[in-house]
Amino acid sequence: MQIPRDEIESNLPRKGFVRQDTHHRYFYHEHNGKRTGAYAYTSQGSSFKTYGAELISRMKKQLKLDTNRQVVDLCLCPMTGSDYSNVLAGKGLIDRDER
Repeated sequence: MQIPRDEIESNLPRKGFVRQDTHHRYFYHEHNGKRTGAYAYTSQGSSFKTYGAELISRMKKQLKLDTNRQVVDLCLCPMTGSDYSNVLAGKGLIDRDER
Protein backbone atom coordinates (compact mmCIF):
# COMPACT_ATOMS: atom_id res chain seq x y z
CA MET A 1 0.00 0.00 0.00
CA GLN A 2 1.52 3.31 -1.09
CA ILE A 3 0.36 6.91 -1.41
CA PRO A 4 2.05 9.48 -3.67
CA ARG A 5 3.09 12.53 -1.64
CA ASP A 6 1.45 14.80 -4.23
CA GLU A 7 -1.91 13.12 -3.57
CA ILE A 8 -1.57 13.64 0.18
CA GLU A 9 -0.68 17.30 -0.25
CA SER A 10 -3.46 18.05 -2.71
CA ASN A 11 -6.27 16.12 -0.97
CA LEU A 12 -5.82 16.97 2.72
CA PRO A 13 -6.74 20.67 2.26
CA ARG A 14 -10.02 19.53 0.68
CA LYS A 15 -10.83 17.66 3.89
CA GLY A 16 -10.47 20.52 6.38
CA PHE A 17 -6.69 20.66 6.74
CA VAL A 18 -4.74 23.91 6.64
CA ARG A 19 -1.24 23.79 5.17
CA GLN A 20 1.72 25.44 6.88
CA ASP A 21 5.17 25.27 5.30
CA THR A 22 8.28 24.96 7.45
CA HIS A 23 11.14 22.53 6.88
CA HIS A 24 8.25 20.09 6.33
CA ARG A 25 4.76 20.72 5.02
CA TYR A 26 2.39 20.54 7.97
CA PHE A 27 -1.34 19.99 7.57
CA TYR A 28 -3.40 20.88 10.65
CA HIS A 29 -7.03 19.80 10.77
CA GLU A 30 -9.49 22.54 11.62
CA HIS A 31 -13.16 22.21 12.36
CA ASN A 32 -15.34 25.30 12.76
CA GLY A 33 -12.20 27.44 12.89
CA LYS A 34 -10.52 25.44 15.66
CA ARG A 35 -7.66 22.98 15.46
CA THR A 36 -8.71 19.48 16.40
CA GLY A 37 -5.30 18.11 17.34
CA ALA A 38 -5.11 15.98 14.22
CA TYR A 39 -2.30 16.79 11.83
CA ALA A 40 0.06 15.29 9.31
CA TYR A 41 3.27 16.40 7.74
CA THR A 42 5.10 15.54 4.59
CA SER A 43 8.80 15.75 3.96
CA GLN A 44 10.11 17.79 1.07
CA GLY A 45 13.01 15.36 0.52
CA SER A 46 13.30 13.60 -2.82
CA SER A 47 13.33 10.16 -1.15
CA PHE A 48 9.79 10.69 0.18
CA LYS A 49 7.82 11.06 -3.06
CA THR A 50 5.82 7.95 -2.20
CA TYR A 51 4.66 6.98 1.28
CA GLY A 52 4.82 3.29 2.11
CA ALA A 53 3.48 1.28 5.03
CA GLU A 54 5.89 2.67 7.65
CA LEU A 55 5.14 6.32 6.90
CA ILE A 56 1.43 5.62 6.56
CA SER A 57 1.51 4.03 10.02
CA ARG A 58 3.14 7.16 11.43
CA MET A 59 0.51 9.33 9.76
CA LYS A 60 -2.20 7.12 11.27
CA LYS A 61 -1.18 8.26 14.76
CA GLN A 62 -0.91 11.91 13.74
CA LEU A 63 -4.32 11.84 12.07
CA LYS A 64 -5.96 10.05 15.04
CA LEU A 65 -7.07 7.15 12.84
CA ASP A 66 -7.25 3.45 13.73
CA THR A 67 -6.00 1.73 10.58
CA ASN A 68 -3.60 2.30 7.72
CA ARG A 69 -6.55 1.73 5.38
CA GLN A 70 -8.29 4.79 6.86
CA VAL A 71 -5.21 6.89 6.13
CA VAL A 72 -5.17 5.70 2.54
CA ASP A 73 -8.91 6.38 2.22
CA LEU A 74 -8.49 9.89 3.66
CA CYS A 75 -5.55 10.75 1.42
CA LEU A 76 -6.93 9.21 -1.76
CA CYS A 77 -10.51 10.48 -1.33
CA PRO A 78 -12.90 7.58 -0.57
CA MET A 79 -13.17 9.18 2.90
CA THR A 80 -14.76 12.62 2.72
CA GLY A 81 -14.08 15.52 5.06
CA SER A 82 -17.46 14.85 6.65
CA ASP A 83 -16.57 11.17 7.16
CA TYR A 84 -13.31 12.23 8.80
CA SER A 85 -15.17 14.63 11.11
CA ASN A 86 -17.45 11.75 12.09
CA VAL A 87 -14.40 9.66 13.03
CA LEU A 88 -13.02 12.50 15.16
CA ALA A 89 -16.42 13.06 16.77
CA GLY A 90 -16.59 9.35 17.60
CA LYS A 91 -13.29 9.72 19.44
CA GLY A 92 -14.51 12.80 21.32
CA LEU A 93 -12.06 15.15 19.59
CA ILE A 94 -14.84 17.38 18.26
CA ASP A 95 -18.41 17.88 19.41
CA ARG A 96 -20.98 15.86 17.52
CA ASP A 97 -23.21 18.94 17.50
CA GLU A 98 -20.53 20.93 15.64
CA ARG A 99 -20.19 18.60 12.64
